[in-house]
Amino acid sequence: MYNITVGWNIRRWRSFRGKKQQAFANEIGISRNMLSRYENGRSSVSVMQLQKIARCLQTSVEVLLTEN
Repeated sequence: MYNITVGWNIRRWRSFRGKKQQAFANEIGISRNMLSRYENGRSSVSVMQLQKIARCLQTSVEVLLTEN
């Protein structure tokens, strides 16, 4: 459940900020494939990576962890 919630929130915030998947993956230093795995809940995001994602999306880690 955690992976799905976080992934959905990353995708939602990335889209809200108008960032394409490849460009955002480059910005946070991972492959587009790994970003896709995060967004689809197939891989867990480390705390450090989650902090970097939140910072780049101009939101907080708490928001990315919250189930809506």
